[in-house]
Amino acid sequence: MSLTRLLAIAGAVGLLAAAPGLTLLSKKEVVRPDEQPRPVRFESPEAAEVFHRALKRRSDSESGGADVGLPLLSLCRRNRVLSEAANFNDAVETCDADQDGVITLAEALAFETLQD
Repeated sequence: MSLTRLLAIAGAVGLLAAAPGLTLLSKKEVVRPDEQPRPVRFESPEAAEVFHRALKRRSDSESGGADVGLPLLSLCRRNRVLSEAANFNDAVETCDADQDGVITLAEALAFETLQD
């Protein structure tokens, strides 16, 4: 093999290894789309700020996904994500430890330190 051919093959392998892959069909499914946000009160503006900061950090994660195909070529990808209201309601339920409808600063700080 010539040096040019070896460099071309090495370059192609490098590009394939660095590429995220190709997906032919992708579908995003919203879970619990009709859910309404729960009413909630905050002990203080600081408690609200801490809660919403933690909620934003958590909301970037997806509920789950599935791929069908080869490592670099997915024939189909399905992502399931919670609706914004459902994500909010789950966060309120997790954060409000005593379930009294009021999120205290201590509860918000504890919620912020929880791992997903």
